Amino acid sequence: MLSSIHRRFAKPLFLASAALLLAGAGLLVWKKVHQPWRPKAPENLEPRAAMEALQGPVTYGNSPALSLLERSKPDLLPAKARPPGTEWRASFIQATQDARLFREMDREVRFNEIWLLGEPSSYKPLLDHLIETKDFTLTRIDQTGLIFRRGGEGWSESQLQQSLSSFSDPREHAYAQAMAATRLIAIHQAEPARKLLESAESSAADVPEVWSGWSRYYMAMAKWDRALDAADKSLAIDPDFMPGIACRAQACFATKRFSEAWEAGERLIASGPNDPSILFYHAKLAHQAHAFQAEIASLQKLISLAELARASTSGYRVYLAQAYAAVNDADNAMDQVTLALLDTSLPKEQRQFADELLGQIKQAMK
Repeated sequence: MLSSIHRRFAKPLFLASAALLLAGAGLLVWKKVHQPWRPKAPENLEPRAAMEALQGPVTYGNSPALSLLERSKPDLLPAKARPPGTEWRASFIQATQDARLFREMDREVRFNEIWLLGEPSSYKPLLDHLIETKDFTLTRIDQTGLIFRRGGEGWSESQLQQSLSSFSDPREHAYAQAMAATRLIAIHQAEPARKLLESAESSAADVPEVWSGWSRYYMAMAKWDRALDAADKSLAIDPDFMPGIACRAQACFATKRFSEAWEAGERLIASGPNDPSILFYHAKLAHQAHAFQAEIASLQKLISLAELARASTSGYRVYLAQAYAAVNDADNAMDQVTLALLDTSLPKEQRQFADELLGQIKQAMK
C-alpha cells in the first residue's frame, strides 16, 4: 500500500521554516462579555512615519506595503511592478515566500530598500534570508513593520522608543509596544521585546496584542505551555482575536494536540484562501490530521500560485507526492516527485530526499 510510506512534513524544501500565521479560528468556547478594545484608525494602523522614512529610489515592498506605495509613493516602485496582472508583479508579491525569486528581481532592478509591513509571519522566508545574508541593513523598526536599506546605519532602541512615544493613551501605547515586540521577536531580539511586553502588560493588560506578543515570545524560547497560556489569555479578552488563535494553533501543533490545531487550520484557510503562508500551514495541519484530500487541495493551489509568480514549486511537489501516496494514488504521486526531480536547481539534500521518496513509491507499486 502506498499509504504505508513513511512521510515527513516539517518545512517546505525551499523555505527556511513554516510560519506562524495571522489568521482566525473558531474552536474556542469563551464567551465575549463585552466589546474588546481595538485600536483606532487611521493613526495606529497607517504607517505614516515609516512611509516618510523611505528614501528609494527603488523600493521593494511586500503586499501591504505595495498597496500603500501605489497610493502614496508610486515612483519608488520598479516600473515593472506597477501594472496589475503581469507575471513580474505576481513574482514581486510572491518573493516574500521565495528568496531565490527575490534575488532574481534584485539583480534585475537592484533594490535600494525593502519595506516589510504588517504581520511578520507573512514575510518570514524573505526576512530570514535578509538576516542571514546581511547585505541589507535593518535601519528602522516600529509597531507597523521593518525597513531595510543597502548600507546605512542600523536601527536603535532609541529610534524605536521615539516611534512609540507618540501614543499617549495607555492602551494605544501598550498596543504599539506589543506590535513592535512581535517584530523584535521576528528579528531574534528577544530581550528588548521582553522589556516592551512587560511595560505593555503593566499599563494595559486588557489589550489582546499584549498576550499574543507574550505567546510569540515564549514560542521563541520553546516554552510551549507558557505560549499556550498566553494565547488563551488573549482569547479570554477576545475569542475572535486572530493572532491569539494563530498562536494557540501553533502551540497545540508543537505539543502534538493535532485535533485542536486542525480545527484552527480549517478557519485559517477560510480567512486566507490565496495566502501562500496560510495555505502551507493548512497543508501541514491537514497532514497531521490525516485529512489528505484537504492537504492535496492546499498544495495544488500553492503550486498554481507559485507557477504564476515564476517561483519554485519543487518543495511543494514533493509534499504533494507524499499526499497522493497516502491516498494510494500512485500515478499522481509518481508524476509529482518526477517533476520535482527535473528541477536542476534542487539542492543536494533535497534531491536525495526526493530520490528516496521516488524509490519508496516504486517499491510500494510492485
